[in-house]
Amino acid sequence: MFLAAHRALLWLLLLGFAMPVLATHQVGGQIEMRAIGDTPGHFRIIVTNYLEDNNRAAQTTGGDIGIFRRRDNQRMMVFSVRETDQRQKVVFTNEACATSQNQRMIVATFGADIQLNPLDYNDAAGYYMSFQTQNRNAGINNITNPLQTGFTFYLEFPALVKDGQYYNNSSPRFNSINGEYLCINEPFTFPFGGVDPDGDELRYSMITPLNKNGGNSRTSEVSSGPYPDIQWLPGFAPNSSIPGNPTLQVDSRSGQLSVTPSQLGLFVFAVKVEEYRNGIKIGEVRRDFQFLVIDCPPVTAPNPPVWATGQLPATDFTICKGKSLELQTSLNPDWNYQWRRDGINLADATGTKLTVNEPGTYSVFVSLKTQCGKASGSQNVRVNVIDLSSSINPAGQLCATDGSVTLSVPGGVNMKYDWFKDEKPVTVPATDNTLTITQPGQYRVTLTQTQFGCTYTTPTVSLTRAPVVQADIRSAQTRICPGASLPLEGLGGVSFAWQRDGQPVATVSDPIFSVQTAGTYVVEVTAENGCKAVSKPFAVEQIPPVTVTMEAIPSVCGTEGPVYSLTGTPAGGTFAGPGVSGNQYDSKAAGIGNHVLTYSINFAPECPAAVAQQTAVVAPIPTVLFPEEIITSPGTSLTISPQLTGDPVRFAWSPPTYLADATEANARVENIGDDIVYTLNVENATGCKAEGTLVITVYERIWVPGAFTPNADGQNDVWELKNVEAFPDVEVTVFNRWGEVIYWSKDGYTHPFDGTMKGEAVPAGAYAYAIRYKPDSKLLRGTLMILR
Repeated sequence: MFLAAHRALLWLLLLGFAMPVLATHQVGGQIEMRAIGDTPGHFRIIVTNYLEDNNRAAQTTGGDIGIFRRRDNQRMMVFSVRETDQRQKVVFTNEACATSQNQRMIVATFGADIQLNPLDYNDAAGYYMSFQTQNRNAGINNITNPLQTGFTFYLEFPALVKDGQYYNNSSPRFNSINGEYLCINEPFTFPFGGVDPDGDELRYSMITPLNKNGGNSRTSEVSSGPYPDIQWLPGFAPNSSIPGNPTLQVDSRSGQLSVTPSQLGLFVFAVKVEEYRNGIKIGEVRRDFQFLVIDCPPVTAPNPPVWATGQLPATDFTICKGKSLELQTSLNPDWNYQWRRDGINLADATGTKLTVNEPGTYSVFVSLKTQCGKASGSQNVRVNVIDLSSSINPAGQLCATDGSVTLSVPGGVNMKYDWFKDEKPVTVPATDNTLTITQPGQYRVTLTQTQFGCTYTTPTVSLTRAPVVQADIRSAQTRICPGASLPLEGLGGVSFAWQRDGQPVATVSDPIFSVQTAGTYVVEVTAENGCKAVSKPFAVEQIPPVTVTMEAIPSVCGTEGPVYSLTGTPAGGTFAGPGVSGNQYDSKAAGIGNHVLTYSINFAPECPAAVAQQTAVVAPIPTVLFPEEIITSPGTSLTISPQLTGDPVRFAWSPPTYLADATEANARVENIGDDIVYTLNVENATGCKAEGTLVITVYERIWVPGAFTPNADGQNDVWELKNVEAFPDVEVTVFNRWGEVIYWSKDGYTHPFDGTMKGEAVPAGAYAYAIRYKPDSKLLRGTLMILR
């Protein structure tokens, strides 16, 4: 009696103290990112939000989501999500218990379709999106100041382009969540995992839930991460968000939650779901939720039995699609009932009977109406639905005069097939799920599952014959020119098989066949529907070749050459080219150059003319140009570079005295010792010749005048050194009477001394000079008089 009274008092305390503080609405949820599959970068974003069913939840209709780059939190875009589905209530096993605990919840779904440019989302570190809301449940017992704590839905996704290729990916998907209570000191498990549509590996771990930037402020600004964690009360952490033995844990592979709670209260928790592909993490999503731990009275409701109306006792039943099965359990006016399919509570399934027509594993949970305690579950009953729905799959084609089609439907054990043509039975074995036909008509089949008597009649398939395939060969002509090919074009199909003189040409399957050999050709064409036809024969003739010749034309020097008569075989052709008139060639009219002359014979209208050709050369007459004279000094080496025209290729210098090579175009004179006259004879490739002569004078010394008169009268105004040009390396220096240099010319006397120093005229009088002919020669010294 004492224990029962204690439990009743504790129950009243829970009711009395819990209800006033559970007036807010945020419970949990997650973001999903689903590839639509039509265009790269086209996604459907879904926010699943679990809310307390109250007025504040009714005001929640969506919000803004921001996408950010993980590397630097750069904002990429902001978009809005709006409610996309009708709100569904979260079904509790004991609805009366949910009402008494003020824990009635709904699930709201917000969504939007977005188009991302993959080229803008190629950062290797990936991206994240967030949806931030406010007001967690004020009755939460494991975090500080829950009413002023916000909520951040968070999802990470990889770059959309990797190694130059589009990287296709969707985030994990999650089923609906049951409304459940945890009984203190009772083991509890809960399916919290999901599936990945791309087959990626999912890894689960407990993590601290996220607050929003600004806490519970009402700002609607979309902000980037990092986002703050909620603040745990002392003694709580991600792996001890619900105290117990053991505490709340998640299976790292399946995502199943398990706990044996040891403390009463409302506890929030979060699970991180990481997505791995080929061992590399590519994404992440966080799921938040909360559980209420209560002190459950002793279980007094027995495990209820489940049976099928009108059926023998069993745990596995099979029905035909379109039929239904009634499941029922024991009637007890003191019990609440809640039916489940595949572990999920069914809405409005709270009676003793349940009519089912979908496959799944069904069970019913009962709890006492007078107490909010642990529910008892029935045995699982498996319902299988035989769905024979299918359509006839035709393969093949009825052509104009032949062809066949194989009709097929899915096969199976214990199956019978009744085929019909134009509503009349077709005699085939009853176990054949295929039928090969050669005649047009209306075909259908009735499928029967003999064990359970399920039947289904497929839609009718109408089969007709295809039109006649018209095969043909098209070509611009019927004869092949010498050394050429003739394109033949096959018409009437999508694939082609060619024959020459009755033999297949295995290497040619294209519509265009370029033939090089005379013969009779046909093509078998196959239409897109598989029907075939063969063309009429197409005869191709070979035009015999013609040999054309043309006599050579002599080369001439200059444009004053004779006029030549042109000759070609066979007769009757046409001559053409520069300087050609009829059968005459005039080099003067052609001009300087290498001219191609042709002789053409038009031997067949389909073919290009047969052509012979010769090159007529009108070569330029060479010219040789030298300076009038070269002046130098004894022992000098120099190169003579004449100006040449007419493309000479042979060179002969005479005499060869002082020359390194008398056959070079640019003669190298070495260590000249005396005056000499050179003659250069040149000849081009055509044999045209020319000659030039050069005089070289050798001076042994420079003649130095003793005075000059720089008075600007145009006579003797500079100190002129005779023969100085023979000494290109001469160095000339002039000094005043104090030994100062007033003029200096090195490497040639190119600017003669004009009696000035730095632009100012020097006084008349005597000046010393020093001349060095070559760097290694002795100085020539003397006195120079400047007269004014």
